[in-house]
Amino acid sequence: MRSGGGLSPQIFEVAAKIVLDEFLLDARIKAVGSLDDNLNNEDYNYVNVTNGVATPWRQANPLKPIRYAEAFLKIQDIYLVYPIEPAVQTKIKLMPNAERGIFYVGQFAIQANLSMGMEMNLAGAVDGLTKRFLAVTDVSVFPMFPASATMPKVMSVAMLNRAKISHYHAV
Repeated sequence: MRSGGGLSPQIFEVAAKIVLDEFLLDARIKAVGSLDDNLNNEDYNYVNVTNGVATPWRQANPLKPIRYAEAFLKIQDIYLVYPIEPAVQTKIKLMPNAERGIFYVGQFAIQANLSMGMEMNLAGAVDGLTKRFLAVTDVSVFPMFPASATMPKVMSVAMLNRAKISHYHAV
C-alpha cells in the first residue's frame, strides 16, 4: 500500500536578475509552478531566493556586493524580474498583442513592449489587467541616477510589478 498520495507542488529554481529599489539581485528564485504564475499568485507575499548576490545600484553606496545562501523578498518590493534562462522565458505567458511604452518605476525608466489582448491599448492594459506582474518584452532598464550595477541592454522578456508603476506613456 502506498502512502502520501495526492498532488505535490512542482518547485523550480529560476536564475534571475531582480530589480529592487537599492539593489540589483542576481539569484535563483524558488517558484511553485511557472515563474509568472508564482509571482502573480496573491496567496504568496514573499519569494524565496537562493545563491544571491545583491549589488548596490548607486555609485555612491559604500557597500560592496553582498553574497548570501538564502533570502526572502517581499513580492510588493520587487520592481522587475528578468529570468535569465531562455527555456524559462519561453514559458512566460504572452498575450497576442503588444504596445511599446515607457514605465516609470521608482528611480528607473523601463522601456518595453507590454503584452496585452488584441482589443486593448496601453492605458487599458495597465489599468485593466489585474495581475500583480505584467509580462513585457524587449525590455531596457534605465536608472535615473549614476549606477554601478548593470542590466543587459535588452532583455527578451521580463515581469514588471504593476503596482510600482508611477506613470507611463507610449513611445
